[in-house]
Amino acid sequence: MSGNARAAAEALKSAIDEHLAACETRAGEQDETVEAAYGRLREAAESYDDALFDEYDEVTPFEFSAGPIWEAAEVTDSRLPPRLSVLVRRDFTVQSPEDLQAAALATSPEGDEPAESQGPIDALGTLLDRSGIDALTWAGDTGLRYLGGTVWVLVRDVDDDTLDPAPFAAVDESRLLLRLDEEVVG
Repeated sequence: MSGNARAAAEALKSAIDEHLAACETRAGEQDETVEAAYGRLREAAESYDDALFDEYDEVTPFEFSAGPIWEAAEVTDSRLPPRLSVLVRRDFTVQSPEDLQAAALATSPEGDEPAESQGPIDALGTLLDRSGIDALTWAGDTGLRYLGGTVWVLVRDVDDDTLDPAPFAAVDESRLLLRLDEEVVG
């Protein structure tokens, strides 16, 4: 390392020591010293990750989530409506189609013939089918990098008991009860 990356690495080491010392002497669940040290540690880790990428086009294994941000719509009372829709969106970058295909092959159940000629789109479908979106989001070595996502909880009409054939086509934001955004930085 040299230049900014070296300085950022030293700052990260100091922030780790400071955070550990604060944890060792913490006074209760929400100790302000620990929280402040956590903030400095997070900043130092992000700075190191940025400097490493800028100088060497490399990244750390750290993921920096902005954390869940709940936004609740104004509701006249605290009761849940009788019908809800939960819409989930996850955004990814494709870093390696080959790794995506290899990950799909690795999920083949024992005894099943893996589809070795599967293209990247079919491989993505296979992974989603076998693992689900949550496992795909947090799994490593899939060839995908999770960027963030959002979850919306919407009020639905009571007399409508069918699955909407185009759930994302026209979202009526006036019916939005809750919104959770998660951004991964780094």
